[in-house]
Amino acid sequence: MRRAEFKPTTGRRTSVVAAVLALVLLAGVGVFAAGRASIPEQQVIVRYAERLQAGAPVGFPGTPRGGGDAAAAFTQVLAVAGMRPAASQQAVTDLIVAEGAASAVEPLVGPAAGGEAISQTVVVRVWAPDADLDAVVPEDRQVSVRMLVCTLSGSVTNNIPDPNTGLAGGWYVQSVAVRWSQGRWWLVTAERPVPVPPPDQRGARRDGGPRDMQPLVDVLSARSWAPGTV
Repeated sequence: MRRAEFKPTTGRRTSVVAAVLALVLLAGVGVFAAGRASIPEQQVIVRYAERLQAGAPVGFPGTPRGGGDAAAAFTQVLAVAGMRPAASQQAVTDLIVAEGAASAVEPLVGPAAGGEAISQTVVVRVWAPDADLDAVVPEDRQVSVRMLVCTLSGSVTNNIPDPNTGLAGGWYVQSVAVRWSQGRWWLVTAERPVPVPPPDQRGARRDGGPRDMQPLVDVLSARSWAPGTV
């Protein structure tokens, strides 16, 4: 056989291998990109302070759990509304109270202090009795919410609370109703807060007279939560 019949094949093989490697690389990049696209975006918890309107937080989801968080936030806002100027107080009320329900939520509005007193209300736990906490609430449907709140008030001297004049406060269960309408929550009614007896110090045995401890049992239930944490 003559030498002219032999042809070099090294270049052809090299090009074929390079083409195969390029296809594999492109396929890997495509799989990686598809995998990245299929990963759900991480949900970012929006803090109350980042969604304020007229000094009141909004934007809670349309579930009983969202309604509970809204009720807790609205309760704390209205507790200090009495110390605001009239225009500011009205702006807050218009934003979070359902139309025509202003008188029904008066138990939540702190009294006008006239610069001589200060008060604070903190919502510690929230629960929505007999509700599926994560179910979608239909339009114009109300949700009943209960809250364990702590209130404290006292006199002010030179814009500073004066402990020498006495401080008042206590623990209460506050019951309210909120309505899901137009893509947001509105306060509808509020009952007068009911004082909660302190727990037994010893726990194992009652150390006081007959008391209704059911509110504290509700607080210990797995169905209650600290507002804004779930």
